[in-house]
Amino acid sequence: MVFLVNCDAANTKNSACEGVKLQILGSGGPEIDDGLASSSYLIWVDNKASILIDAGGGSSLNFEKSGAKFNDLQAILLTHLHVDHSVELPVYIKAGYFSGRDVFLPVLGPNEGENFPSTITFVKALFDDRNKNKLNSVYPYLSDNVYQQSSTDFLISAKSYPNTNQIWKSNIADNLNVSALQVFHGKIPAIAWRVDYKQCSISFSGDMNGMSGNLELLAKDSDWLVAHNAVPENAGKITKFLHMPPSKIGEVANNANVKNLVLSHFMNRTRSKKAKTVQQIKEKYKGNIHLSKDLQIFN
Repeated sequence: MVFLVNCDAANTKNSACEGVKLQILGSGGPEIDDGLASSSYLIWVDNKASILIDAGGGSSLNFEKSGAKFNDLQAILLTHLHVDHSVELPVYIKAGYFSGRDVFLPVLGPNEGENFPSTITFVKALFDDRNKNKLNSVYPYLSDNVYQQSSTDFLISAKSYPNTNQIWKSNIADNLNVSALQVFHGKIPAIAWRVDYKQCSISFSGDMNGMSGNLELLAKDSDWLVAHNAVPENAGKITKFLHMPPSKIGEVANNANVKNLVLSHFMNRTRSKKAKTVQQIKEKYKGNIHLSKDLQIFN
């Protein structure tokens, strides 16, 4: 039997977010010597796992440990297609075969750019065996999840963020909406996400350098913002072209007027500097700052 793990839960009095929980499935990055699962987050609504944001390595095991049910998922959101954010998508889809799921599952993510496919093409390249003349799919035996067959249990409905610099909104269910906006992660196509349930809002930076100002616009007045702390303040120019240093995280959180800031996506170069990171962020942002770890729940 599995139980909902509530280790070091952070609780805040916020009636708008009553019944909503944010759980960290993966607080690490792409390294395999940090003891952490890669980037992944789960939003619970009324004790049901509702939205999965990113699917990094190790996240499916923590999904199981959390007590979440695949049948309850209403959408999977991908910030970008680096492996430490997307590699376990096939694991979730295959696991769905054994869950008895019989309703479609939206998979939403970035559009194409540079050497990266769109989310639609990414899903087809993984599962669609109808592309044989152009590209053999990686897992053709799961093709019944992308187009209807006699063996189909549930379908994936993939969508890509349109090539625009405007907020992209999608209604997932009653009172549950998601919004996305392009952010800059070097040349890698990337989007930040915001999930709104009734009057509660949780935003996710994904990997980004913070130069566009778009995250502040998307996350404006969010109850929670999950920001990635992959680089220290003294990182070089190339690294800062990909990720936000602590001072930029603090600036973004302050400009967006978020109530709670959760730091995640730690790497070995930042794990040993958490106290210093918090201090540097506090120079720009006066709200609540939380350091995440795998399976932690924020109420």
